[in-house]
Amino acid sequence: MKVLEHLQGTGVITSPDGDDVAAKYDVSITADEPEAGQDIPPMAHFKHISGQVWSVHDPYFVATHFRKIMTLQMEDGRRFQFFHRDIEGSIGLKKWIG
Repeated sequence: MKVLEHLQGTGVITSPDGDDVAAKYDVSITADEPEAGQDIPPMAHFKHISGQVWSVHDPYFVATHFRKIMTLQMEDGRRFQFFHRDIEGSIGLKKWIG
């Protein structure tokens, strides 16, 4: 895996009930590297997002929203849908929005 970007900052989570919540994030965007000798265009690589997302003000946010699909808008305006994979706030990507 090749790290394309490592992003940390403050963003906004939109929860399933439509509430906006201030959030912190520490995520990495990675891509599969092709095996030696393969000529695969960069756009054909699979991208992955991993890391953590948590509420700035609610220490129980991860526990109360565990495995629910939410949207994070990062400082640069990009958004993706995610869910919490574990109680520490590690995320799984549902859908990249852009």
